[in-house]
Amino acid sequence: MVYEFKKHDMTVTFTLCDDTRRIVRLVLGSETRTFELEEFTDFWLTMIEEGRKATSAYLESFGCLPRHISKDVH
Repeated sequence: MVYEFKKHDMTVTFTLCDDTRRIVRLVLGSETRTFELEEFTDFWLTMIEEGRKATSAYLESFGCLPRHISKDVH
């Protein structure tokens, strides 16, 4: 299965290597990284969480988001 995000020059390919190993190939521009599915899931969830933190901090800096909301949300 292949997902292309042309706007970001990114391709994510999911491959079933054997009955138990699932491999994910992430291509971003000219860089390529290969992960096992579990590693990729951890990586992607970390990116989402860090993006959420950065967005919350950005909104807080403009007073658009009260500080207590961003620190209490998990």
